Amino acid sequence: MASDAMVRDGSARGREGVPSGGFETLLSPLRVGGATLRNRVIFGPHGTGFATDGTVADRLIAYHRERARGGVGLIVIEATSIDDTPIGISSSLGTLRNVDDAVLPGYRKLASVLHDEGTRVFCLLSHSGRVNTMAPNGAPAKAPSPLPMDRTMDIPHELEVVEIETIVRQFAAAARRCKEGGLDGVSLSFAHGNLAQSFISPASNHRTDAYGGSEEKRLRYPREVLQACREAVGPDFILGIRFSADELVADGYHLEDGVRYAKLFQEWGKLDFIDVSAGTNASMWSRAKHYPTIAEPYAPLVPMARAVKEAVPVPVFVVGKIDDPARAAAVVNSGDADAVVMVRAQIAEPELVGKIMRGAFDDIRECIYCNESCFGRQQRFGDITCVYNQRTGREGVWPPLKRSGRARNVTIVGGGPAGLEAARVAARKGHNVVLFEKAPVTGGQIRLAANTPTRGGYLKIVDWLDRQARRAGAEIRVGVAATAADVMATEPDAVFVATGSADVGPEIVGRERANVHTGRQVLAGEARLGRRIVVGDWDGRHQGTSVAEHLAELGHEVDLVSTAFFIGQDVDLLTWRPLYERLLKLGVRMHPLHEVVGVDDAGVRVKGLDHVVRTLAADDVVLCSRGVAERSLYHELEGHVRTLRAIGDCWAPRQLEQAIYEGAKNARELD
Repeated sequence: MASDAMVRDGSARGREGVPSGGFETLLSPLRVGGATLRNRVIFGPHGTGFATDGTVADRLIAYHRERARGGVGLIVIEATSIDDTPIGISSSLGTLRNVDDAVLPGYRKLASVLHDEGTRVFCLLSHSGRVNTMAPNGAPAKAPSPLPMDRTMDIPHELEVVEIETIVRQFAAAARRCKEGGLDGVSLSFAHGNLAQSFISPASNHRTDAYGGSEEKRLRYPREVLQACREAVGPDFILGIRFSADELVADGYHLEDGVRYAKLFQEWGKLDFIDVSAGTNASMWSRAKHYPTIAEPYAPLVPMARAVKEAVPVPVFVVGKIDDPARAAAVVNSGDADAVVMVRAQIAEPELVGKIMRGAFDDIRECIYCNESCFGRQQRFGDITCVYNQRTGREGVWPPLKRSGRARNVTIVGGGPAGLEAARVAARKGHNVVLFEKAPVTGGQIRLAANTPTRGGYLKIVDWLDRQARRAGAEIRVGVAATAADVMATEPDAVFVATGSADVGPEIVGRERANVHTGRQVLAGEARLGRRIVVGDWDGRHQGTSVAEHLAELGHEVDLVSTAFFIGQDVDLLTWRPLYERLLKLGVRMHPLHEVVGVDDAGVRVKGLDHVVRTLAADDVVLCSRGVAERSLYHELEGHVRTLRAIGDCWAPRQLEQAIYEGAKNARELD
């Protein structure tokens, strides 16, 4: 562990400008073991997919350097396997491994880089246990008992005593390598359904030997790991745990048990901190509760942290949808926890702490907990980014924006997310930007999506993009349906056409009938609807489910018919479970693997995989699809502008992430 003198005093950076309004404690130093954190904001462990060969690669270092430069006090790098067992769904796709000395050069480089920025760095060591879903060699998951998790129902291998003893030694060796690699501390994962928690819990530990049965025996494995790791690193090296204080399953352990366990763990390992989380990834329901999404309450785990803090004599951290500076400050001001772990918030906004210090709250790119590009990309076996910070994960190849050597005239048509991001980036580079938007306000389809029950947070994206583009100097002309002549009148050097997609639903029999509407028409308030509604979904993501939920909340009887394998097929797993709970509670009838094929006087005709056509009684039908690319203006301008690009849905109707990426990429490429 580096001494305080070896870590650049980043606490001074911005301290003179600490804003009033209750942020003093959040931005004050915190002593953890033998080290001082410059503030009480932590960038906690999370999978990235950036460790392509199992070691700390340059891409991962660049990613964390950006957050360190942004002012965060502590970075805990992602869950790192102590043997050949993959970690969770990202498995071999970029998982860190601490199994031999090959990890040391990367640790040393990372520690040096982060220390130069004034940030401390810990590593989370883990064995995924039965929640390992993707062993590349086909090996089974390992667990105290052969009980599957509900996501895969794969039966894990029941560990033999000799295997348990080996894993304990592997944890100790990995902890020692963290110390040798110059890291400041180690966190051991006793959370989220991994091996340690599986031993602790009566729901997953059904053993009858020395490692199961009574509470004392169930706690034997975590006790051995704690004691072995403390012995390996010595008394002065920082050691702590990430701990699920409540398992959030009916037959598991609960908060009163978790508080008692935390006290024991602290004593056994002479721990320097406890990082409080909750739940288990072995349960879909529990998992959705401890990774709160856009529809879930804010800071749900804070009461658990308070209970643990009252029982232990060391600093307590807390994680879980602590989204903005005021909420973070409230947690530490109230004494509920000593520090806040803000992960998704800093995936979105790497300069979060620095902007708090400067009082630049309007400049903070606030996470909306949509999970589309962080967890959602991991679920699809990709590496993470942020839906509206497409520099996340590209820090090494997309440098900070600098002013161009020559200011060019850049004209953008369309004020949706692609156009706004292009305007923001181009203006930041010093170009002369004019953006035309035909609607009275910018935002495009995002403003429509925000009219649904759980997606109002999406307004934060377009409001931030609009505000930042204007602040950078872009001229935004709303209420103007720009023609080719309007564009050429700006004497453009470059034109980005971001006119989106035409609201053209699928061709079905009876499409021309007055009771056939599109999802966009419904969300814009342009459709008069009867009581019984059929929503046809060709998207598989949020559009159909959001429209169905919206209509059901308004009191309509709703049938949701989707061509997808299951409703919300491409919605991330964390969002999917609570989504189903809401739809079922509202009485929405779901028909996956079906397609709306026609509308007539009898109702809506739907066809299933058996090719049998059935009729659903309905007063109206709502068609939800991605539309058709609107490129007419683009074609008019071809040959008249040196640089002409179609971006976002204008190029191909896709998702928000792709629209913002194309806006950023094309604007960055302007010389």
